[in-house]
Amino acid sequence: MNRYEGLQDAVVLLTGATGGLGAAIARRFADHGSRLLLTDLQPDRLDDLAASLGLGSTLIITKAADLADPAVCEPLVRLAVERFGRIDVLVNNAALLGRAPLEEITPLLFDRVIAVNLRAPFFLSRTAMALMRQQQSGRIVNVASMAARTGGTSDVFVYGASKAGLLSLTRSLAKIGAPDNIRVNAILPANIESPMLRGGFPQDVLDRVLAQIPLGRTAQPVEVAELVLWLASDASSYVTGASWDINGGWFMN
Repeated sequence: MNRYEGLQDAVVLLTGATGGLGAAIARRFADHGSRLLLTDLQPDRLDDLAASLGLGSTLIITKAADLADPAVCEPLVRLAVERFGRIDVLVNNAALLGRAPLEEITPLLFDRVIAVNLRAPFFLSRTAMALMRQQQSGRIVNVASMAARTGGTSDVFVYGASKAGLLSLTRSLAKIGAPDNIRVNAILPANIESPMLRGGFPQDVLDRVLAQIPLGRTAQPVEVAELVLWLASDASSYVTGASWDINGGWFMN
């Protein structure tokens, strides 16, 4: 695995930490000696992930939180600073698929998908950037989706719209953060081998998608995690406001 400069002792706040991609990202940051605040919905799954990483209590903390509640965002960022003294990297990875036929999308479902996928990254980023500005450095990586470019497949209307909004937010924050050496980028993965993929779509849909991928397979979570690590590291020091496709050639922009 690649080793990236600038991640040793870096303080990382990672949302959606216990999913397939989130856990892979957490492991790669742990490999680099980063200090981690991991958050997700279920405390038992967070505890299991933390134990599997083999880090001492001085290097990792977990906090269960529902990011659909805007009141939890600022305290999460401030918890990282209270515990570790700073915030270097924010990875907005948590997401809700919210798959439903168009005529069955309720206001409640619509609002919850937008709240988790777009509103939470906004408020987490706003708080983190205020603290990063004092440090004159910071990196934010937003995990969007290829659905932001294509509208998605199989009844993910609100998900695709939320991820498109996240791309726009990425560019706006990158402009604001650049003078203070705060870099903001997004990745647009597709077809990651994960519970969201396998549990979110029927097999016939997955079979049709797989047939259209030039590389002929789904992505392993660690392959996508590598791009997140690169964007969070010093290796990408001249990259900001960018959106990175990672989809096996399924969609070529």
